[in-house]
Amino acid sequence: MTEPFPARLAPHVLSLLRIATALLFLEHGLSRLFGWPSPIPTPPLFTMYWFAGAIELAGGVLLTLGLFSRAAALIMSGEMAFAYF
Repeated sequence: MTEPFPARLAPHVLSLLRIATALLFLEHGLSRLFGWPSPIPTPPLFTMYWFAGAIELAGGVLLTLGLFSRAAALIMSGEMAFAYF
């Protein structure tokens, strides 16, 4: 018996969602730390703004490659929760 159409697409859609989210985090981390592609001034070393950029850059790279994706997502979601409050 064949699987329903949505069940067959689920792994591919989840991969696309993971990669798109990772590239957005990577873009924000690059713009915070290196001023590319958005010309944002580089924050002073070891400030909260710098740590946020470092987490976004490292987490974005790890999620894009699919390495330690659960741990990276946990740390980045904690960063986003902290930024929300």
